[in-house]
Amino acid sequence: MKKISTYLLILICIVSCEKDVFTGLVESPIPTYSKIFISSNPGGYRIFIDDKNTGIVSPDTVLYLTEGQHKLNLRHDFYLDTTLTITVDKSVIKIISVDMLKNPRFFANVTLSSIPSSAKIYFNDRLVNNVTTPATIKNVFPGKYEIKLSKKDCRDDSTDIIVKGGEHIEIQRILEDTSRTISYRTNNSKISSNQVNKVVVDKYNNKWIGTVDHGLMKFDGKNWTSYENAGVIEGSRIQDLLIDRNGKLWVASIKGLFTFDGFSWMNMTNNLPSNNVIALDEDFIGNIWIATINALVKYNGSSYQVFNSGNTGVQFLNLSSVACSNNGDIWVGTSGSGILRYHGNRWINITTVAMSIFFNESQILDISDIIKDLIVDKNGNLYSFHIYDQALEVRSALIRFNGAQWEELRLNLLFALDVESFYLDTGNNIWMALNGGLVKYNTTQQFKFYDSDSYGYFSKWCTSFSIDLNGDGWLATKGGGIAKLKKGTF
Repeated sequence: MKKISTYLLILICIVSCEKDVFTGLVESPIPTYSKIFISSNPGGYRIFIDDKNTGIVSPDTVLYLTEGQHKLNLRHDFYLDTTLTITVDKSVIKIISVDMLKNPRFFANVTLSSIPSSAKIYFNDRLVNNVTTPATIKNVFPGKYEIKLSKKDCRDDSTDIIVKGGEHIEIQRILEDTSRTISYRTNNSKISSNQVNKVVVDKYNNKWIGTVDHGLMKFDGKNWTSYENAGVIEGSRIQDLLIDRNGKLWVASIKGLFTFDGFSWMNMTNNLPSNNVIALDEDFIGNIWIATINALVKYNGSSYQVFNSGNTGVQFLNLSSVACSNNGDIWVGTSGSGILRYHGNRWINITTVAMSIFFNESQILDISDIIKDLIVDKNGNLYSFHIYDQALEVRSALIRFNGAQWEELRLNLLFALDVESFYLDTGNNIWMALNGGLVKYNTTQQFKFYDSDSYGYFSKWCTSFSIDLNGDGWLATKGGGIAKLKKGTF
């Protein structure tokens, strides 16, 4: 009996000790949740609770919110953000409605100015009535806009902007004056390049544009068509263009010769001694003369005749240009050998020394034999431009040959004359595209200079000129694309 009592005492002690040191988990009370419905005007706000993105946008319901205070933040890319402190009650659906339009800071202001002023203002092609620049448009609803400024005799200018709530945006634009000239560049049109070598006009008044680096383009006055990747013309550098008397287009590129009759293209390169086609011209009976790098080709519509150093008795090296006279003479410019003349069924080579152009009675002028371009006017006068030859230290000059005598023409310019190409209009005026501007020359009025500042074209390096059927002039440049000089302004 005494032993049993002892055992019971030990058991009681053990049990008591275990209760005193027990550290097991105690279940927490189950939390209670509620919901909150959030709407906004305008809608589409991203909903953040306690700085955490809920992944939903207003209007929508946030679930499983615990009792107590929370931070509600409504965020938007364009609209004004807002932050609220909310209290969530047990098992109660709370409704929060925020009208942002009642906050004057929700809207934005846009200030617009232009040179010249008084331009009309368009937001997404909608005219802002009775408002012209300079002006501040108030209470602009946040969002994306295309802003366009428009003024008569100026090119429209537009820009895309993002207007955010509470902002004040300032937009300033210089509107290009188009009262005389309209320029077409890669930043304001679909022309493929600002580096243009040649422009000609066909019988449909299409402008064909040969570029330095992006092949051939056509502009019909509204639409631009590129032939760079059309699988037609090889070589991205167009070196010359010609519209013949039948309206066919001839394209000379660094990799061949191609024609277009209005319906189909033809590759003429396989009939030539070289793929490098430099220049083109048509004579008075319709033969096409094709200057390649070291040979001249005559095409009469069915057959080809090649003139080269081996069959003419003169050096056909580094040809640069070709021009046809109404008396049947063919003139060819070279890069170093002067001028080649086809006259009386034979070829002769004329260097500047043989021209006997005297500075005075005893001294012959030291003029280069590198010919950039040449042309024959309706009276049979030949004009040639000779560029500076650094190696021989002989100078540039504009030369005219009247059939009997060679003479230098000196134009009273403020910079050195540097002719890129000639163009003859219907009035027998010689137009010279210069590295420096555009010049119109005739034997009676001498010359007139059309500078880039006064006439609004964007590069002084002019390369080609042509007048279309409407009487507008088209000026090709390197660096400034092409410019249209309006009829009556030049």
